[in-house]
Amino acid sequence: MKYQPKLPDSTVNISKNSFLLQTLKLLFSLIVIAILVFGALKVALYFIIDNMPASYEKKLSNYTSMDIDIDNIKRDKYLDELIQSLQECAKLPYDVQAYIIPETKPNAFALPGGSIYVTRGMLRMIKNQNELVSVLGHEMGHFKNRDHLKSMGVKLLFSLLSLTVGDGYGTILNTTLDISNIKYSQEAELEADKYALDVMECAYGSVSDATTLFERMDNGKSFSYFFTTHPSFTKRLELMKNHIKESGFDSSKPPIELKKKF
Repeated sequence: MKYQPKLPDSTVNISKNSFLLQTLKLLFSLIVIAILVFGALKVALYFIIDNMPASYEKKLSNYTSMDIDIDNIKRDKYLDELIQSLQECAKLPYDVQAYIIPETKPNAFALPGGSIYVTRGMLRMIKNQNELVSVLGHEMGHFKNRDHLKSMGVKLLFSLLSLTVGDGYGTILNTTLDISNIKYSQEAELEADKYALDVMECAYGSVSDATTLFERMDNGKSFSYFFTTHPSFTKRLELMKNHIKESGFDSSKPPIELKKKF
């Protein structure tokens, strides 16, 4: 049979794969690689932070900042003494100081190096010393696990990876990594709740009223917490009550009265 050459058809220079499909494949591959790299770097980062001397953590605290009026923040002797009474059970590598912020919104947070901040609004919701220890113990749990330093390190990794992939994919990558990191942040909050229970049981031999403050704050809107670093109060209460039951903690003793009115 004699070979008969043919001219190529008009689609010879047109890709059989759509541009949109190729772009999506490239983007998906980039995201997978970025998540794997981010995961490996995060494991290394957490290892370094967990083994960091306490003196280094104190130094790093100088690089943290707060968007609040520091002139109106006051250190509180009663809170300091209460924290000190928990130190033997908390086993933190440094002293912790407590400060009151004159804000009406209930909130409490801590910064690396041993500083706990509680708003006046939160303190006015608290009805007894056990509830107060539950709040302070939670923040001390973040110190124990160095969650604040880990959060700072993760934000730095976000920035570095965004610079690596450029502006075009930086926003998408940051959003993806941020969502994947929310789960860890929520787990850290839950672990801090369990730590607070352990400290209260160790110090008082009871966890009476350890959950009552959260019960009053619970609004049942679990879904609204899906994209936040804190889990819902409903979920936190469930975990705390399970931890109390599984650990066999006593909750029958009457709570200790506050020694100071806020």
